[in-house]
Amino acid sequence: MSSHSPLSRWLKNKILRLLPRVAAGLILWWGKSCSAITVVNGDVEVERAATGLGCVYVTWHQRLFNLYFIRHRRPITIMISRSKDGDLAAGAVHRLGFGTVRGSSSRGGATAMFQLIEAMCNQPSICAGMLGDGPKGPARRLKLGTLKIAQATGVPILPFAYSAKRHKLFASWDSFMFPYPFSPLVVIFGESFMVPSQSSDKELEELRLKVESSLNELTKRCDLWWRKFS
Repeated sequence: MSSHSPLSRWLKNKILRLLPRVAAGLILWWGKSCSAITVVNGDVEVERAATGLGCVYVTWHQRLFNLYFIRHRRPITIMISRSKDGDLAAGAVHRLGFGTVRGSSSRGGATAMFQLIEAMCNQPSICAGMLGDGPKGPARRLKLGTLKIAQATGVPILPFAYSAKRHKLFASWDSFMFPYPFSPLVVIFGESFMVPSQSSDKELEELRLKVESSLNELTKRCDLWWRKFS
């Protein structure tokens, strides 16, 4: 059977339509299995949620599953690339209850950022979910997009990180962490950061470094957490 026959194309399209649903189902099962979650400094996030207003959640690409653990509290919109892989990811993300805008640093990023800012301004309860160094790195180097979104919307940046007691680190650019099912988790929130509406390039860079340092420290604390209790 030719790889370009009508039947093979039909099968391929059918599989591509099913993949997001299957992926979302697996993530939901996986998330429920990791139910032993310790939250540190969670009052920062709870107090912001109590206001009914949004924020910019930021974590590293390596720990992107962070965003899954807060999905039940806030309406969160995530920026996803316009690639074919992004199409599949967006389908799964929608089924998990997140909103999306499509774009990345290499394609459509400015448009996606504008759409996200517009959505947050029109609906103040919306939060942005940002992978500070994504989608291609360099790892653990914060990009300015997170600060620009917070600056344009007037909401705080809320850095946070997580670690799993049992996990696998992949040989990817970010050493992606995948928590094994049923593993205990720890989630640590940092103090929030406001970005003044009028900031010089120098001031933005100084703040970028502070947020970056906070994220790196939170990530380190998460990983050391399990050493303390092992």
